[in-house]
Amino acid sequence: MKQLLLVFIFSLNAYSSSAQKGLPAFGKIEKADLDMVDCDFDKGADAVKLIDWCSMNYDRGTYGMTLFKTVYEHRVRIKILKEKGITYANVSIPFFSRNNEEKILRLDARTFNIDESGKISTTDVGKSSIYTKKINKNFSELIIAFPEVKVGSVIEYRYSMERETWTNIKDWYFQDRIPVRHSEYQVKIPLLLLFTEKPAIAGKMETRKEEYEDMISVNDAAYSFKMIKKNYIMRNLVGIRDEPYMGAAKDYQQRIEFQLSQLDMGNGDIRDLRVSWSNVINDLKKDEDFGLQLEKQVPLAEAVINQANSFTDFDSKIKTVFNYVRHNINWDGQETIVAYAGINNAIEKKLGSNADINLLLINLLNRAGIKAIPILFSTRENGLVNTFYPSTDQFNTVMAYVTVNDKYYILDATDRTSSYKLIPSTVVNTKGFLVEGSNGKWIDVVENKSKYKIMVASQAEIDETGNMTGESFVNCSGYARKDRCKHWVMDKEKFKQDFFVQNSSTMKIADLTVNNLEADSMPFEQKVKFSSALSSSGEYLYFTLNQFSGLDKNPFIADERQTDIDFGFLQDFQVFGNYKIHEGYKFESLPENISLLMPDKSIVFNRFIKADENLLNVRITVEFKSAFYTASGYPEFKEFYKKMFDKLNEQIVIKRK
Repeated sequence: MKQLLLVFIFSLNAYSSSAQKGLPAFGKIEKADLDMVDCDFDKGADAVKLIDWCSMNYDRGTYGMTLFKTVYEHRVRIKILKEKGITYANVSIPFFSRNNEEKILRLDARTFNIDESGKISTTDVGKSSIYTKKINKNFSELIIAFPEVKVGSVIEYRYSMERETWTNIKDWYFQDRIPVRHSEYQVKIPLLLLFTEKPAIAGKMETRKEEYEDMISVNDAAYSFKMIKKNYIMRNLVGIRDEPYMGAAKDYQQRIEFQLSQLDMGNGDIRDLRVSWSNVINDLKKDEDFGLQLEKQVPLAEAVINQANSFTDFDSKIKTVFNYVRHNINWDGQETIVAYAGINNAIEKKLGSNADINLLLINLLNRAGIKAIPILFSTRENGLVNTFYPSTDQFNTVMAYVTVNDKYYILDATDRTSSYKLIPSTVVNTKGFLVEGSNGKWIDVVENKSKYKIMVASQAEIDETGNMTGESFVNCSGYARKDRCKHWVMDKEKFKQDFFVQNSSTMKIADLTVNNLEADSMPFEQKVKFSSALSSSGEYLYFTLNQFSGLDKNPFIADERQTDIDFGFLQDFQVFGNYKIHEGYKFESLPENISLLMPDKSIVFNRFIKADENLLNVRITVEFKSAFYTASGYPEFKEFYKKMFDKLNEQIVIKRK
């Protein structure tokens, strides 16, 4: 009987209409949806998912691969409300294509519009508008380009996906970046498989549960077998929109996750099937695209290894290898934890994924006598990791972990603009998983010393015509150095516009020079000569003291906020200035000396101003003692930020004598 329970085969009823009870049939569009001009439960949305429905069940596996597979029938209907929403008509469906372990079958896609006569017109998506794009040797994506899409259109598609696995059920995200009117997930699971459900739900989720018997075919004989069918339904979910300094959108999406925990063999025989982190470690170490890459010889890098080994100090060894890899291998933009192309291919072509580059870095560091260990991360943009859910699917990058004299460093050789001593900004204050030993190790990557630090020192004069000319010295350290260096390398003209001209219509930059671009242990210096015509009203002239600090515009003006505020790192701003006005003017109105403090003392603002005859001295400091603020505390945070920016942008008033 135990063997019988392990060889069950279920029939697949593709696109079962009865499973979508209460929903309009595929291709049947209500005119009211085509006439819709806004989402009634999420005003102003670019588009809305009218239907997001999926059913999962088990079927016979492919001979030679697995006994069973899971089959998903997915159907999506989207209404386009604005021009920006048209991008949702370019659909991409990723799948694991290696050895056909995931296959997309029976795709059907259409566009619906109202024609000139007021009737509903339907345009099928032709074969030429559907194609498969290979991402790497493991993953591909099916791309659908819908025709005749405009504001007011409705697009709809459905497909079946077969996965050659029975131990894993896809998680379901009810919420999306756009609002969702109806989201439903139906799973049909044999009762011998016991899955743990992990809902992350803030709203109301409707659950329907039904136990029934289905026929099982084994050796040409049919058997009755107990099944459970569960439907999870949510409605009228607002979209997760981009907000300033938010983390990954998916961390805030309402969802349900599944993990296979036990196998019920009957008669009280329960077997534990939970995967442990030791299983993950073991698989990674034996993986040709991961652990075995660290053991490979790298003939093309022998010269740099010899150079690194010629040094006796750790710092020189690390810098030599780190600089060689990051300046010689270009990152192709792929984020992954395994080296699909391989480290030797990356060094030969001078191009690779983040895993190709960083596994090469780890390999070479170890050959240079520096113990380097792979550390897995989910970057801030990718989302939080669940340490109780052993799975490599949670991670999107691998870096090098190095310890020297009781200090640890995390190196990412895809980054060409920061020191190896600075924890990469994409993972600072997150959790990392060390691929070491038999069980691995979780570490909190906390950074309280290196900050986003900007110091501005300005000296300027205002002439009789109301024109200000001067020089400013901007010194960027820590994460501010990395940020500014990156922007400078990408586009120097845009750098000048974004950080110095800003939104001023009268600001002119006569000269801009930078220092220490390559000296990553030094602050990034910017020296600028500028001129600006002051605002005027009759006999009065006005100017602000808040120049070039990066604190010119308050990003937190929305009345409400869905997501937490995550700056990533601590921040420190200092502004010093000496301003001399023409003898024909006098200071009419000066802002007061003031200190502001967040109620929890996590942000401190200070301003000191002193005027003596025609000379003005100013010192402004802003210190952040926390990098993270919860959405629940947003009203208080917003109020403080408003007060602080009001003070930052208060004007100096001078009057003609």
